[in-house]
Amino acid sequence: MKSAVERRMEIVDVVNRDGKALVEDLASRFNVSTVTIRSDLSFLEKNGYIVRAHGAAISNTGGITELNVHEKRRQNVGIKTLLGEAASRLIEDGDIVILDSGSTTREIAANISNVENVIVMTNGLDVAVELSSKTGVEVLMTGGALRKKTLSFTGAQAEAGLKNYRFNKVFLGVDDFDFRSGITTHNEQEASLNRLMCEVSDQVIAVADSSKFGKRSHHLIREIDHIDTLVTDSGIPDDYVQTLKNMNINLIIVQI
Repeated sequence: MKSAVERRMEIVDVVNRDGKALVEDLASRFNVSTVTIRSDLSFLEKNGYIVRAHGAAISNTGGITELNVHEKRRQNVGIKTLLGEAASRLIEDGDIVILDSGSTTREIAANISNVENVIVMTNGLDVAVELSSKTGVEVLMTGGALRKKTLSFTGAQAEAGLKNYRFNKVFLGVDDFDFRSGITTHNEQEASLNRLMCEVSDQVIAVADSSKFGKRSHHLIREIDHIDTLVTDSGIPDDYVQTLKNMNINLIIVQI
């Protein structure tokens, strides 16, 4: 059975896709009681994800509220571990890389091993902690103002810390991935910092589990045709696979 966090985020997906969902239909879909669904909807409405109506949930046209770092860690944990393992193998001896903040990039950091003379800069506080125990890895931080919700550093100081560096690769943990909107995120300052990360890096590597496809947020990080590699799982829709191949984007797909 799905956890409450997983079920609630799937409810948000259903409501945003269809515009509206009935309590009875959601209870049947997730094999739980209507009481549980109503509790879920109360939580989601309180946090700005949906709007409740009589016996139903309606899409919140104001957009989806950004999850905090602890909520993100509980989503798709097994898949993120597999993606982190696959992405970490792209880091080679002598590389100078950026790891964006986020639960997926934290898994990349956790899985780095058997490397020498690697320099990693990150704006993620918890990512830096993971890297601190890695032999063969020198850790740099961007500095900046700490966003406690995501444990990430952003702002002018963080951007200034990047501008005088050049990197082989940047690894972006992706919130939303849509052909029309590109790679997007919820926070304007994080989007600005991520854009700069891409500008100072030779290769842009996006890491996203398949639940992120077809979703979009307000702030653009990168157009899809401006990434070099995508690391994802086998739940990726077939139309995305074909289109990305036609764009000559390197696809690394882990089986789930």
